[in-house]
Amino acid sequence: MNSIYPFEQWPLDLLVDYVLKVHHRGTCEQGPVILNKLIEVAEEHREDNPNLLKVTDHFRNSLYDLDTHCTKEERVLYPYILEMFSAHSIGQTVTPFHCGTIQGPIGVMVADHSDELDRHNRIAELTDNYKAPEGADEDYVEAMQLLKQFRQGLDEHVALENEVVFPMALKLEGLAVE
Repeated sequence: MNSIYPFEQWPLDLLVDYVLKVHHRGTCEQGPVILNKLIEVAEEHREDNPNLLKVTDHFRNSLYDLDTHCTKEERVLYPYILEMFSAHSIGQTVTPFHCGTIQGPIGVMVADHSDELDRHNRIAELTDNYKAPEGADEDYVEAMQLLKQFRQGLDEHVALENEVVFPMALKLEGLAVE
């Protein structure tokens, strides 16, 4: 995983906090701002760049699906992962996950990640990799920058969970559950 942070060396509870406070909160706070900017730019450039309407629809759908995804992690998966981490740190065991193992929910989260990356690949294609046309107005340039930053955050979120958090949680489940 490419990152300025050594995530693989962080304890699992800190990783969960980072995902929740940086990625989930960032999506909730920045997503609507970006969507509003996209709507404004797409309406203004409806005639000269109709792809922006498609980009706006894809991004709107992404925010909806990411909200559902984050809610599942926050209400179901992460509380159990934190419970396992806490129990393991004091040498206790936890009751098995309500559906047997966290492998199933993690598989769903990984599939969600794949779907979102596919959608954002489509957004990148429609925007020529987040490039505003030559001579574009400030709002257009800003919208592309915001989309690119969002994508970078999404990439980190997906890599962090798929490559670090989920494997650590699965390993811990093997250690912490009777």
